[in-house]
Amino acid sequence: MSADPHSEASDPAIPGPELGSDTRFRFESTHLRWAWIGAGLLVLASIGWMHLSVGGSFGTLLFSNLVLITSSTVASAALGLLARRSERPDALGWGLAAIGVGLFAAGEYAWLFYELWLGRVPYPGGADVLYLSGYLFLAGGLLMIAAAQHRLGPTLRIALDGVLVAVALLAISWQFVLEPMLTESAAGGATLWVSAAYPALDVVLGSVAFVVAAHARGPRRVPITLIAVGIIVWAVGDSAFAYLSITGGYVYSEFDVIWLAGNLIVALAALHPSAATPPPEIDRRRYAFRETVAPYAPFLLAMAVTGYAASTGTLDPVALALGALVLLALVARQSYVFFDAAALSRRLERSEAVLSRRNEELLLLNRIVRHDIRNDMAVVLGWGEELNDRLDDDERAMLERMLDTTRHTVELTETLQAFTELWDADGDRETEPIPLQTALTETLERRREAYPDADFAVDGSVPAVTVEADPLLSTVFRNLLNNAVQHNDAAGPRVEITAESGPEMVTVRIADNGPGIPPARHDAVFGRGEKGLESEGSGVGLYLVDTLVSQYGGDVRIESSERGGAAFVVELQRHPG
Repeated sequence: MSADPHSEASDPAIPGPELGSDTRFRFESTHLRWAWIGAGLLVLASIGWMHLSVGGSFGTLLFSNLVLITSSTVASAALGLLARRSERPDALGWGLAAIGVGLFAAGEYAWLFYELWLGRVPYPGGADVLYLSGYLFLAGGLLMIAAAQHRLGPTLRIALDGVLVAVALLAISWQFVLEPMLTESAAGGATLWVSAAYPALDVVLGSVAFVVAAHARGPRRVPITLIAVGIIVWAVGDSAFAYLSITGGYVYSEFDVIWLAGNLIVALAALHPSAATPPPEIDRRRYAFRETVAPYAPFLLAMAVTGYAASTGTLDPVALALGALVLLALVARQSYVFFDAAALSRRLERSEAVLSRRNEELLLLNRIVRHDIRNDMAVVLGWGEELNDRLDDDERAMLERMLDTTRHTVELTETLQAFTELWDADGDRETEPIPLQTALTETLERRREAYPDADFAVDGSVPAVTVEADPLLSTVFRNLLNNAVQHNDAAGPRVEITAESGPEMVTVRIADNGPGIPPARHDAVFGRGEKGLESEGSGVGLYLVDTLVSQYGGDVRIESSERGGAAFVVELQRHPG
């Protein structure tokens, strides 16, 4: 009984080592595209072989069994590789799925033995034991994947979605498979129970696969959806096989291509590079659009089937009860969605009130820092400069260190002012044409005054162009120039500035002769990632630089300087005017 999961016979991609502490595999997208083409050709060739009965009935029978054995084995191996590439708990989930498909492949081997060597396949028999065992492992693996995807949100949501889909699929299966099987079959006992077990387990497996696909997010969404599609294809083929087997209408060539197609889809989707991507760390309490509407598809299909049966007078009491259960499942699911939405709305209202209060407190704190502390530091700086000429060399060195600290404090208040202007814009900043030459040269002159011991050199001239920015562009240059001096351990700090203009972008490069920045820390110094300013090694000034340049639609990156230090490269959009 070739009734279950399988995968393709051709090698879909060339595995290669992936970066990491352990041996992993990576499959290139270009290889997979060719593998999909090859899989399509294999399905077409199989249809032609079986339709034309190449090699007679025995040759067709042998070909059918071989492609299903090979493809199911490849599907199991592909899922095993996916388990090896994945992180926990996905790795365990895909491992269980690989075992389940491996049992399907073992069932295919048993089927081949019965069919070719014994001349008949006992039903139920050993192959059915392997097939039905495979369902349990595959369903368990998919449930673990579903739990991994929803580890950041309530499990009740996915459970209600699963119940709705399962009841809808059961109503459809009852109308087309289960009810005709029970009424038309003359078989009884184990034969009838095994035949009914296939479509019943198909409902469970198809429901879990559907929910896993509907709730997948991030780069993994496409491959996981394709794996679910392949599993649903198996379920359709299995249910049809079970019905035709017990009613005496099954012929080996009819549905083998369906299982072959399911095998190929699962194998190639499992080999997709993004399939092993961990679930994104997002708030699962919020619905994505596809998560909201996906369960309506089986619901509407079940209602259409029930309505058709009622219009033709074939609606029996069980079908009517299942239709009512579908409606109740929908009501339960929607009630939870509305309750969850109301709870989320209340949380958002409370959060808005807290944020509004915190914003007022931060603005007050900013006013204190900008006015009181800055004014006091300005007084200290003024008196310190007055004392500079009245001290000897040793005392003057100590005073200079105090003045440097005071200047740094004043610069921090300027940075805080820039952050306040970002808050006032509510994160939606309007850019305007800003003359690059004015913003850069004026900032450079002020930095020369602040750091008289540093050598600031402009390589060539600054282009007289305008860029898409706002008045805070000078803050970007000020922080980068400060950083080039403050973290410079050379005896004579030197900063080289280069500006070049292209058709669409303007590039400003600020290089120094300091200690440099290791490539592994290039993102950390900007505070990039989930932690933002809490990222290890990030500075407030550089975080502000990255934020502003991103809002301008530009980019900032770090390179190595020709003098051994770091070079910050800022790319800004050129204003079309």
